[in-house]
Amino acid sequence: MSDSLTFPHQLDRIRDCVLAQNDTLEQVARIFADVIGADGLVHIYANGHSRIAVEELCVRMGALTGFHPLLPHALSNFTDVVGADSLRLNQAIERVEGLGACLLDEFEFGAGEPLIVVSATGQTQAAVDVAIEFNRRYPANPIIAITSREQSSAAKPKHSSGKTLYHVITQAKSGYLLDNGMPAGDVSITVDDGEQSYKVCPLSSIGALTIVHSLNELTIREFARRGQPHFVLQNMHLNDTQVNYDAWLRDQRRRYARALSHPAKLAPAVDLGTSS
Repeated sequence: MSDSLTFPHQLDRIRDCVLAQNDTLEQVARIFADVIGADGLVHIYANGHSRIAVEELCVRMGALTGFHPLLPHALSNFTDVVGADSLRLNQAIERVEGLGACLLDEFEFGAGEPLIVVSATGQTQAAVDVAIEFNRRYPANPIIAITSREQSSAAKPKHSSGKTLYHVITQAKSGYLLDNGMPAGDVSITVDDGEQSYKVCPLSSIGALTIVHSLNELTIREFARRGQPHFVLQNMHLNDTQVNYDAWLRDQRRRYARALSHPAKLAPAVDLGTSS
């Protein structure tokens, strides 16, 4: 058995995969700049481990305003492992179909506002459900998947529609698939002790994070190319701690309020007057 560390070499796979998608990344970044620059939002959904991609894009040093997380607690909080917020419970909930409609009922998407759906495998029912429902409600809006092209295009669908994210995206009017670079099964290293083999070191999270930060970079570069200033959160742990913290949060709060009650889609006010 070799004692050499081999996992860091797997990062070359992620780098090469992301760089090979540069044209698609630039197209998506232009969509982001168009929407955010017009005072709109880019919405991003994930469940399970994929939640970290949402956190990195929506609230992190160097983060732009205009990214709106759709991160249901029941589908993303499982790090207790066992107990009331257990892994078993989380996995049971993510198999329930119909959650996409419930989630999207809580928000209003403006014209052209895209949805990003992050799923390592592209098979999880909850992620597929959200993507299908978004396409049904907003067929003209862009939808972007960050997933494994290899697994989501070849693996057996789990959703009753017979689709994985790969199918939803490739059949969408304005769909973009960004490959997280993971191999089928995700784990990238096999350690063999002579009697037993252990498969370790998943790549999907690293691939997803590389994609979201690449999109973040390309979006702000697009703003710079257009000469359009934008809020970017500075590092709060350096001397410029409060340089734009409050302004960044104000801009987020203003944008998020529109997602909860979009001005163009407000229902008529209820008459609370007393009846005669």
